[in-house]
Amino acid sequence: MWFAIASLLLAAGDADLARGALARELKMSPETIKVRSSRSAQWADSALGCPKKGEKTTPSITRGSEVRLEAMGREYTVHVGGGRAVVCEAKPADDKMVAAARLNQLARKDLAERLKVGDDAIETSFLRPATWRDGSLGCPQPGMMYPQMVTPGFVIELTSKGKAYTYHADLRRVVPCDSEKK
Repeated sequence: MWFAIASLLLAAGDADLARGALARELKMSPETIKVRSSRSAQWADSALGCPKKGEKTTPSITRGSEVRLEAMGREYTVHVGGGRAVVCEAKPADDKMVAAARLNQLARKDLAERLKVGDDAIETSFLRPATWRDGSLGCPQPGMMYPQMVTPGFVIELTSKGKAYTYHADLRRVVPCDSEKK
């Protein structure tokens, strides 16, 4: 009985470590990252089975978990053991995911400049695909004309100092939409 309870607590702790590691790498809030699965694993090296290019590893047996996470519509694998988490090399991204990451960075940079803060003060709350009815990207400006065509893109919500900011994007540009949400 105690073993089962301890295993559940360890798995929850490993998932939290994994989410934290991925959140730091993606500069996102850990709460926006979903845990898809977690399984017990054993790693045979100090890199927890995920060596980085040029990194030296030492042989060592470490028990832990392989945690699969989802962020921004993409799946990531994080290996956890010995009180630390290592984000494994992600699979090559498709063009849409590369665009999403680039647009997320553009939105973060724009907000940091508007708020006069560093990039590290901006977190991505969520990023999801969207389709706009016209070139205004759902954020029309008074007196402006926009091409009338279906436009694929993304909704990006960023936070800074407890305030949320929404950006809309097509596959090339981002526009701030509503100045802020309370």
